[in-house]
Amino acid sequence: MKAKYFNKLEEEKVFFMALKEKVHEKLKGKSISHGDARFWFKGLFWTLICYSSYSLLFLDSVSKIYFWIFYVIFQLSGLLIGFSFGHDASHNTAFKNKKANSVLHFFSFLTVGIDPLLWGLRHIRSHHLYANVEGSDIDIDKNPFLRLSPTHPWKPKHKYQAYYAPFVYMFTLLHSVFMSDWIYLFSNEYDWMKRGVSKAALYFRFLLYKVFYFSLVLVFPLLYAHFSLSFIVLTFLTASAFTSMVFIIMLVGTHFFDGADYPQPEGEFLEHTWAVHQLYTSCDWDANKSWARFLSGGSNCHAAHHLFPNICHTNYSEINNIIEETTKEYKQPYHHKTLFEMMFSHFKHLHKMGNPKE
Repeated sequence: MKAKYFNKLEEEKVFFMALKEKVHEKLKGKSISHGDARFWFKGLFWTLICYSSYSLLFLDSVSKIYFWIFYVIFQLSGLLIGFSFGHDASHNTAFKNKKANSVLHFFSFLTVGIDPLLWGLRHIRSHHLYANVEGSDIDIDKNPFLRLSPTHPWKPKHKYQAYYAPFVYMFTLLHSVFMSDWIYLFSNEYDWMKRGVSKAALYFRFLLYKVFYFSLVLVFPLLYAHFSLSFIVLTFLTASAFTSMVFIIMLVGTHFFDGADYPQPEGEFLEHTWAVHQLYTSCDWDANKSWARFLSGGSNCHAAHHLFPNICHTNYSEINNIIEETTKEYKQPYHHKTLFEMMFSHFKHLHKMGNPKE
């Protein structure tokens, strides 16, 4: 890990203190550190959709086309369970009890395939601290397909990455299931991320999770649905590709957008304070639209989530305007776009990173 320390600029510290005071004043008297009725309604809604569609896969009367549709709904709504329940549980903002959060986190990722414990460790210990800092934020690690940061080496194929990126993105979840998870688990390179968690616990939970996941998405349909092995595997692959695209559409532009900062530390120090660093590297999309928050589990309110990760996401609707107003008042950055604008900005960024001079 490269970066270790954030700057202590006084004006930036004053900004964040003022922002925190305004936010806590706005939310005073509310239980903001765990899920409220809105949180549980949303998560249970997607859970009902997910497992209702899953149960329909095993009807004797279901045709191939309906099997595929129900499977896609199962996968997609399972992803939204992860957004609605799992993300908050990883930050211990679903329940007051940490063990209860851990259990919810495990089961909320069950249809996604990404190991929840490893994802939670890298999300909190790496990404939330050092967003967009190569060598410190695992989410921006170099990859063999796309140049996402000016700190990555340029290759001739990157000239075309804005055109082939959608095909890469279709394999995001499958790559995590079959490759990334195993690398994070076994590679000594990521020992700093796993510090404090016993290897026995990591391996046991990893194995248990993968058994549950593959049983759910492949073994049970193969055993109890009346379709061939090839059709069920093809359904699994295409549904994963579709779900991956939805996942990418909602998230990739929140950090990889035209105008995002990709800071590199001078020695062990970064240019800004932790809070202002989050603003330079994050982008909101449709933050004040209820439909966007409902679908994304508050991930569309990315500034609010990065600045206040210990507040349950159903409270973001009440603090987005405070963040926008306070950043203007203190002349700090705040990036906000519509979903379409964010995706356009992301592909503009990909095109720019395809230029060797950038």
